[in-house]
Amino acid sequence: MCTIIPYTPDKMNDVRTLIEDPFVREDLLGCLEDFPDYGLVAMEKGVIVGVAVFTGKNAITSFTLYVGTSYRKRGIGTKLLHELEKNMRSSAVKEVYCDFQENPDHSSFVEKNGYPLQFRSSLMTFQGTETALPDHRIRLYEDQDYEAVHDLLHRAFQKMRKQVGLPLLDSPRSMEEAAKYLENRTSILILEDETIIKGCIFLDGHEIDKLAVAPEEEGKGYGRALLAAGVKNIRIHHKEATLWVVQGNPAEKLYTSFGFQKRRLHCFHKKILS
Repeated sequence: MCTIIPYTPDKMNDVRTLIEDPFVREDLLGCLEDFPDYGLVAMEKGVIVGVAVFTGKNAITSFTLYVGTSYRKRGIGTKLLHELEKNMRSSAVKEVYCDFQENPDHSSFVEKNGYPLQFRSSLMTFQGTETALPDHRIRLYEDQDYEAVHDLLHRAFQKMRKQVGLPLLDSPRSMEEAAKYLENRTSILILEDETIIKGCIFLDGHEIDKLAVAPEEEGKGYGRALLAAGVKNIRIHHKEATLWVVQGNPAEKLYTSFGFQKRRLHCFHKKILS
């Protein structure tokens, strides 16, 4: 019989020992470090047998859940998830995402709990040798770029969503988003040609978070130039550069030709909390 209790930082080492998959371990420990107040652990006879955490009090959030391999198929994951959903509802969460490496058992578990599959996405890592030459068109983001960058991202990602069969999303401008972009301006590169912003790339540590080119400007080499600049920037501080690409996204051809290789395929599921 397991008991679900709140996570506290003193349990970090026990959680680290529990998780066998290095990728999952790094991801889940990072979430617990960033959002310790939203974590739960499952205890059995004084031992941590499972852990779950969601990423904060937002209308849209995500969660990660892990049960030790020796303790699966005993309802511990279901108990953890139900308790986590109670906490998410009390935090005014409306929409929840989760993702994991493609696995029929994992998909069956979340689907039984109301999380249908939304899309699949591949994690790719840079294995190439291509380097970026100085490009005067590429510069850091500035506050006055916000409207142009926001609108470019919106149009580019709406096109991508149509191509892969995902529903279109409204993306209104906001002061909060503008402030976030400005705060992270050193991680945002802009490609400006003849005073017009043609594309942008957002970096997050060793990961390329977003890469977008204005739809009417595709095929002119802007995406490749931004990708080269982004990888060069990342490799100043990190050993590897990574990105995610939704299955069916034509941009995968660019990433592959540049030297990115698929590392793992993840399934992304979503639930609307009632």
